[in-house]
Amino acid sequence: MPKYYGCPCEGCGKPLTLQDDIVVCPDCGAPYHRTCYEKMGLCIHAPAHGAGYEWKFPYQDAQLRTCPACGERTLRSESVCRCCGAALPPESAEQPNDRAAASAEQNRDFDYSGMYRDEMYRSFTEKVIDPVHRNVRAAFGKDELIDGVPYQDWVDYIGTAAPVYLNDYSQMQLRHSKISMSFSALLFGPFYFFYRKAWKPAFGFLAAELLLFVPTLISMMQTTGSPLTAGISASALVALSRIMSFLSFALMLVRGLYGKWFYRRSAAARIRRIRAEFPDPEQRRAVLNAQGGVSIAACIGAFILLMIVGSLCSMLLGPNLNALVGTFI
Repeated sequence: MPKYYGCPCEGCGKPLTLQDDIVVCPDCGAPYHRTCYEKMGLCIHAPAHGAGYEWKFPYQDAQLRTCPACGERTLRSESVCRCCGAALPPESAEQPNDRAAASAEQNRDFDYSGMYRDEMYRSFTEKVIDPVHRNVRAAFGKDELIDGVPYQDWVDYIGTAAPVYLNDYSQMQLRHSKISMSFSALLFGPFYFFYRKAWKPAFGFLAAELLLFVPTLISMMQTTGSPLTAGISASALVALSRIMSFLSFALMLVRGLYGKWFYRRSAAARIRRIRAEFPDPEQRRAVLNAQGGVSIAACIGAFILLMIVGSLCSMLLGPNLNALVGTFI
């Protein structure tokens, strides 16, 4: 039998019939009515795709019979065929092997994990995906264009965190504000942008952090007797350090308050460029998945870069390194 006829749609739960336009998730194989899938924008099993989740046919052979009208397999417990809708005549006596299979099915342990999984994804759809769609539609109109980029392209680019970010972008649009608190950007600084592949703000904030470190470096050079610090008074260095401390605090607030807006602007620019280069939807989706998402390797690379810069700065220190060690003890 065709794999999906008679199965419940993963979006609305209604049976998929011969007359329905059926689409299948390319990642896990879950079937949907096309309208249900387009309404949700992504598979309800998306959070489990990374763990290798695969959709499985939900019925056992003992639960099925052949419809005499369409020839497809349908549930023997129902009075009409789930595939074509025709009335089902009474069945003849069950064959012995059918009774054995039904008995084995009844004696099988109840699948608590399956029940929990179904409830979790139903709750995920109702509490996360549907509200996000409503917010996006209210904020950006029926076309759901965010900064000129369709909703689905944002989902493909951002990845599993897309519902959270798109909900925040909708709230920003409704408030006409660029502010949305990001504790990740507040606490982790440039590493947040490297993780999110937002290269321009990542290198910009990294350069700003290095610039704010200059007074500390000069103070260390003075302590170790570096000749490069000759002519810089202690009072001027103290004043400069205080200014840089204030600017460091201000920079931290800017990251926290505007981090999601910086990421949004960077992502929108990259998505528009990809849309221009790859007009084919399937090819574009593959490129968005590859170039979007997150990157731990980028965070490691940024850390290595800071280590190299630190090593270069250490070459500027004077000969009296013991004095520097004494200041930290």
